[in-house]
Amino acid sequence: MFKFAIITLLILIIYNLVMGFVYILKDKSSSNRGLASLKTRIVLSVLLFALLIVGYYMDMIKPNNF
Repeated sequence: MFKFAIITLLILIIYNLVMGFVYILKDKSSSNRGLASLKTRIVLSVLLFALLIVGYYMDMIKPNNF
């Protein structure tokens, strides 16, 4: 379940990145869709970072020892 949440957030971040790029290229007017996509991507990235930190401290994620 934890890995599913991480993968879902990564997919949503990539989707927002692509859609933000499309919005910036296609919207010639003063639309705020590109900015809204950027805000959404930042929130998702912070959420992913917090999820990774919580997972590390709850021993759901183990670092690799090379």
